[in-house]
Amino acid sequence: MIKTLSIVLVILGMLALISALKSSISLYRRDRRPSTFSFVPVMLGFVLGYMIYASFLALKSEIIIIEFIVSVVFFGGGIFCVMIFSVVSQSMERIAFAEFQQRHNEAHDPLTGLPNRRFLISTISQHIVDYNANLQRFAVFIIDINNFNNLNEVFSHQKGDVLLAQFSARLKEFVDEDVFLARCSGNRFTLLLTNPENTNISAYIENIQSYLDHPLTINDHDMNLTNTVGVALYPEHGSNAEEILKRAEISMYSAKRIQAPYAIYEPSASTHFYDQSELAAMLHNAIATMDFELYFQPVMNVHNPHQTTFEALIRWTLGDGYSVRPDDFIPIAEQTNAIKKISHWVLETTIAQLAVWQKQSITPQVQVNISVKDLEDENLEPYLAGLIKKYDINPAQLTLELTETSMMLNPAKARVVLDKIKKLGVYLSIDDFGTGFSSLSILSNMPIDEIKIDRSFVTDLLYSSNHEAIVRSTIYLAHSLDCRVVAEGVETEALGQYLMSIGCDKIQGYWYGRPMNLAQTDAWLNESLQISSKVANQN
Repeated sequence: MIKTLSIVLVILGMLALISALKSSISLYRRDRRPSTFSFVPVMLGFVLGYMIYASFLALKSEIIIIEFIVSVVFFGGGIFCVMIFSVVSQSMERIAFAEFQQRHNEAHDPLTGLPNRRFLISTISQHIVDYNANLQRFAVFIIDINNFNNLNEVFSHQKGDVLLAQFSARLKEFVDEDVFLARCSGNRFTLLLTNPENTNISAYIENIQSYLDHPLTINDHDMNLTNTVGVALYPEHGSNAEEILKRAEISMYSAKRIQAPYAIYEPSASTHFYDQSELAAMLHNAIATMDFELYFQPVMNVHNPHQTTFEALIRWTLGDGYSVRPDDFIPIAEQTNAIKKISHWVLETTIAQLAVWQKQSITPQVQVNISVKDLEDENLEPYLAGLIKKYDINPAQLTLELTETSMMLNPAKARVVLDKIKKLGVYLSIDDFGTGFSSLSILSNMPIDEIKIDRSFVTDLLYSSNHEAIVRSTIYLAHSLDCRVVAEGVETEALGQYLMSIGCDKIQGYWYGRPMNLAQTDAWLNESLQISSKVANQN
């Protein structure tokens, strides 16, 4: 009886150890660390010792009391090992999970939960290694949300984060599981698409943008976040991860320059791409010599076609003939407070040219853009008054354009500054209306003469019932506030004719006229005067 009990106790202890051995093997398979593997041989040694002792007891004809006590100790030892290993295993699992969480957090964006730039670089690098083995090409897409900095200024960075989270969630819904998606920087997302030769890239991007073109909601405002996409291919466009990403970014900026929804990298674009620090240094030198030029884009006056109107557009041409877009260098000028010098140069150059035209009996109206920083400048109104007096022009020939965002940052101060400018006889216009998400009720408190509807609502007006309703209602409400309405981005006759039919007062876009340098503008004016004279003589 004692012999049987002793053997049973040893076997039960051995079974407990076998259970702990299985757990140690399972833990090692999950953890894969040498320190975890060390439990396996220890448990195997214990199990072997229990088997030997059980065999020893079975071979004996009679069990003495000390051998029975050892059997009890063996049983207790097996149970104790299970308990100890259970505690150790749980502790190690918690440590492993904490380490996993740390690695996950280091490789993922906390706001969207998407892989971050570090993870993205690692993934692209791995795809490059894989290419050397299986020649599988891939494409990198950078998706940049347009005008996102304006949203942060209007709604705060916290609300901007909410929009980013909503945008990324919609992007996740679109992409397939085999497409790697990451957030590479603030308002930029990156897709990594394998086997691009099997995908129509143009159609794929159009599908992405179409899927994302649905309103997101913030502060009870429904808004559409437009985006621009840049594409680079491996191995055609780079040899490493950083180079591929850089060239996808270059193509994205190229698309923005020509106001296209996307662009695929072209080697010629690299010679015209400068990063922020390079542009800042170049801009500093350009401001020292005011190495800029004004272009003039004609604006159609629907109800008074004999009244000539231009928008003055600043151009910065580099030594290689390449022009830097205002959208690229004006934000840098605002950050470095150089915008005041640029704005003063544009105002004086414009007013001086109005004086030249006035001596030729030509009296066009010219619209000039001013920055949010200009509205904070208490010397703007005195400076403007001094220019009008110096060049002796009619202030009604000048219209200052400012964005909704610039007014909404500090409406009370903006009202004071604008009232002073208005008293000079200068007209005031809101540029890019609809992108700042302010209301006409707020704008009704501002001394505004004109509202310019942003091109994002105009370009697809004939195909989007939502945008058509927005434009119609804006025209109606603006007219009720005695404001003229300008539609910009009008590229076709059909669009221009439709806008005129629904009451738009002015039309601006390539359909009516492209931006021209001064020589081209003078020629355009002379041709217009000759046509007007012929019409007058015929009458």
